[in-house]
Formats: sequence, C-alpha cells, structure tokens
Amino acid sequence: MTFKTKLLSAALIAGLSATSMNVLAAPSAEVTLQGILTDTTCDVTINGGKSVLNVGVFNTKVGGPDAGFTAANAITTQQADMPVTLTGCAKGEAGDLIIQGITSVGNNEQSVFVARDTQTVGFMIQDSSGKTVTNGKGAAVALDAEETSAQYTFKVGMATTNATPAAGSYSAPILVAYIVD
Repeated sequence: MTFKTKLLSAALIAGLSATSMNVLAAPSAEVTLQGILTDTTCDVTINGGKSVLNVGVFNTKVGGPDAGFTAANAITTQQADMPVTLTGCAKGEAGDLIIQGITSVGNNEQSVFVARDTQTVGFMIQDSSGKTVTNGKGAAVALDAEETSAQYTFKVGMATTNATPAAGSYSAPILVAYIVD
C-alpha cells in the first residue's frame, strides 16, 4: 500500500467517524438560565468569606442507628452552620435570603444541591427554623429600624436521593443573594 492510499484511507475513516459522531447529536437542547434582580445596597458575605464549607464525613449507609443518612431525600443529622452576614444595608431594610444552584433530577422537591443534575448525592440546606430550603427560596430577613447589618445562619448537611449512595468526595456550587423588592 502506498503512502497516498494510506493517507486517503485515514482521511476516509476520519470523515466517517466525524459523521457518525454528528448522527448521535440531538437537533436541539435545553438549558436553564438563572439570574437575580434586587433593590438593595447590602453586601452579602457567606461563611465568613471562606469559599468552602466542609459539612463532614459520613458513611454510605441509609437508615438504621449507625447510618450516615437517616433516609433518602433527608438531611444528615450532623450539620454545619453556614453564616450569612449582611452589611451596608439601608436602615430597616427587609428582604429574603435566597439560595440558587443545581439540584438533582432524582429529587423532585429541588432541595438536594449538586454539581451536576445527574448526581444522587449532594447537600441539603435548612433555615433557622429547620425547614428545608428549595432552589430559588430561602428565609426572610428584616433589619431593625435603625440597623444597617444583620446575621443569619443556615444549617447544611449532606443528602442522597437513593438508598445506595456512592462513596466519594462531593461539592455543589450555590449562590446566596439578598432580594429586596
């Protein structure tokens, strides 16, 4: 086989490979866009300005006395505080601290925050009264009439959407914003 024949064969195979890859591509796709509008002067600081909040180390058992997870779609009993500080606000300002992020498709309540929506292990967040926070929701925070700053603490734990969570290291990006109408 000559060099020209080999080159032509390689080009033909490469072309067919590229064509077959395009056959697998869908003619359309969807993406969810998120954004926030607010009317506030507040500066929001999460976790004292640290970019990582380690919520703990858990075993992969679900249910039972020594389990890391009490049940599927439930927050772990061990949780970490996630403090949120508001500073530079207008006096007496009132609004809502909301949390946005990617949630697992295995959790219809949109309360298990993950890095990729196909993940079955992630994080749950509770407000100060113990109510689970869902994507795009949060907690009301009102400043006293003469106050220009406030502090609020969420609780964060891990969660799984099924009875067999995979061992591994997990993280989930979230956005916390103070919404004032």
